[in-house]
Amino acid sequence: MIPILYLSHCGSSIGGGEKQLAYLVTNIDRNYYQPLVVCPDDGVFAEYLRRADIPTVILKLPPWRKTKSLIARYSAAKKLVALAKTHNAQLIHTSDSWFNPYLWHVSKQLNIPVISHVRTLLTASQVRKYMFDQMDRIIAISEQSSLPLIQVGIDTQKIDVILNCVDLSAFQPASGITTSEKYVVGIVGRIEPFKRQKAFVEIATKVATQHKNIEFHIIGGTLDTPEHRAYEREVHQLVAKHQLQERINFTGHRTDMPKAMQELDLLVTLSAGSVIAEAMATGKPVIGTPVGSTAEMIVHGVTGYIMPSESSENIANKIVELAQNPTQSVRIGERARKHAEETFGIETHVQKVEEIYKKLLTG
Repeated sequence: MIPILYLSHCGSSIGGGEKQLAYLVTNIDRNYYQPLVVCPDDGVFAEYLRRADIPTVILKLPPWRKTKSLIARYSAAKKLVALAKTHNAQLIHTSDSWFNPYLWHVSKQLNIPVISHVRTLLTASQVRKYMFDQMDRIIAISEQSSLPLIQVGIDTQKIDVILNCVDLSAFQPASGITTSEKYVVGIVGRIEPFKRQKAFVEIATKVATQHKNIEFHIIGGTLDTPEHRAYEREVHQLVAKHQLQERINFTGHRTDMPKAMQELDLLVTLSAGSVIAEAMATGKPVIGTPVGSTAEMIVHGVTGYIMPSESSENIANKIVELAQNPTQSVRIGERARKHAEETFGIETHVQKVEEIYKKLLTG
């Protein structure tokens, strides 16, 4: 078997990136590949991997570029090299591009190929800063997220675009007919500026003036950092300011995401990510903005709608339109499920990644 070292963004919580990494390492062909995941901290994701019989190591990897991390980063890099050597790793794949300098260091020491997974929208400065030119291969989750790489001059032969996947057996439409008078609209993700929950509250405010039977779910927890806690407070304050406490439900982190998706009638995403595939697989229409992989995952007018990110009023009007025509909403959800089955299966995703591994390992 070929040992592969994976670097995870997080071990203490499970976000979209962690889900995608879990899909990969738990479904990769274990007759050929032996995954070992390195998490920078311990917690629910690391524990999930252990329960799935995926060897997992906790190794703190401090930010490479921060001056205060200068000594700690070289110590961590040395430990990472030793770990890769001990396990005879033949390839390293990071699920978080910010760890690219660590990959470069290990690659330089052991002369093994390295892959960086791009899950966010990068700036040209970040492409340069995080040493993408030193990566042997780069996997982007959308054509849009690959553009900054190309614009900076990264060889297109190094770049593969592979959309996120979803467990179609876990995320399924609810059986039976629901008779709720409420039309439930949700946003999913960690409560943080990038996910734009404050903008979601502003949209909910506009919807609330037009329709009394629409309620909103903000699904997701908050990382225990000053920045994230401050943003969470701002979201709650905005809800109170608009007197929407009875209309907006904060669910916190959900460990039963298939059920959480089934409770919705519509998903709204103002960022991007695997939640789009999860909602579609559950038979829900999705309204998104042209960010990251969103425009490549939603078929506009068929499985949902792509709306301008600055147009909260248009998004609000589309939510009201769907709530007033539940038959149309259900029909779009059915088409979304069919599209998910054709596009977002785990098996297809893993096969594409394995093809990249084969080329690197035999090239």
